[in-house]
Amino acid sequence: MPPTDDPYALPPLAPARAAAVRHRLGLTTGQVAWAVAAYCGSPVHPDLVHAWEAGTATPENVHVKALAAALWCSPADLVGEAATLAQCRTVAGLTVNETAAALGITRGQWEKAERRNRWQGTPAQTQALLRTLCPPPPCFVAACGRTEQLRVLLREAVTTWWPTYVGPLTRIVPLDPAVLHHVLERLHLVYQRWEGATGGPAHQAAQAEARAADFLEHIDHHLWHLLRETLNPAEEPSRPTP
Repeated sequence: MPPTDDPYALPPLAPARAAAVRHRLGLTTGQVAWAVAAYCGSPVHPDLVHAWEAGTATPENVHVKALAAALWCSPADLVGEAATLAQCRTVAGLTVNETAAALGITRGQWEKAERRNRWQGTPAQTQALLRTLCPPPPCFVAACGRTEQLRVLLREAVTTWWPTYVGPLTRIVPLDPAVLHHVLERLHLVYQRWEGATGGPAHQAAQAEARAADFLEHIDHHLWHLLRETLNPAEEPSRPTP
């Protein structure tokens, strides 16, 4: 029997990734279902595997691990982006003790960080965190409690002279300044497009004003989308930013 599953340790399954791995191996959903059932010790119907790949059903963590075993890969190859510190650790394949040792903190300190999903380490410990767990930018910013600060800076950047905000933003989002420069410019241009349309006919102006307000309200989500599109163009479907 597999070990007891941690309910929050793995990110959700990425359906397209699971389907791609299975197709690459030349396996049918029936063959995968049989292997998953053998791992879990309970029946799994091929239709359920198909539903996982279609995104119409979400497997539990134990099934994700079983699916990875059936597809001869790591669970990290089948899941989406980590959203918590616990998920980052699991995707990295590390235990609590290994993570604490790598970051230079006690086991209790790391367990508290996972439980609260809050990171308050020293600069040196933070650099160790980034090297060891490679948290996705949204996860890292949220764990550091800087989401609202990020939103404020982004709103100021797209509504004023954005280049001056690249430096402050790199102190919040751990990325190459050149990447942030590129993405921030795109955000600025999108916002200015809506802002510029507010001077048209009344109906169109009201619509543009609403779009601009919505853009500012969800500015951090637009940042993350553009970053994923920039850093992982093959995985992030292209779509116009609203």
